[in-house]
Amino acid sequence: MKHVVVAFLLFTFPLSSLYPAQNRVAPGRVVITTRLVAIFSELESNVLTALQKKDGAALDKLLSDEFQVWTADPPGSPLPREDWQTQAFASPPASFHLRQMAVRPVSDDVAIASFVLQESSIRDGKEISQQRFIVDVWKKNGDGWLCTDRYASNAAESPSQQSDKKPTGKQ
Repeated sequence: MKHVVVAFLLFTFPLSSLYPAQNRVAPGRVVITTRLVAIFSELESNVLTALQKKDGAALDKLLSDEFQVWTADPPGSPLPREDWQTQAFASPPASFHLRQMAVRPVSDDVAIASFVLQESSIRDGKEISQQRFIVDVWKKNGDGWLCTDRYASNAAESPSQQSDKKPTGKQ
């Protein structure tokens, strides 16, 4: 009889109700930072910090000599590292935020990192903010990693981000 009462209580009073709501994960949303996500989040942040500081020596430790950037405009024409670096140093990011980082190991020495990059820079005295979806190909180099290719595309803001903006009073 005791077992029947315990079973009845477990079905009518779920264990999850013992925990406060703020400690529960939203349905369908599991956030786990894997070892690879942590490693490549740091590497990607190091690339962006080197751009902020216009530090070519730091980029040499993170980007391969063959590094190139592929974009949708113009399609099929990669931008060589030297040209990309010149453009990036001319308008370095004032601030940046990485989100939705995902990393897929292709082999022991190749990994693909994808993320959304929110970045602001100052151009002609004005702050320009842009959001891009980035896919980087990383290749193991000794004990470290070098980025060999970047695929970048403009990313539209999601509806949840649009609704989180502060009202300006001009709408």
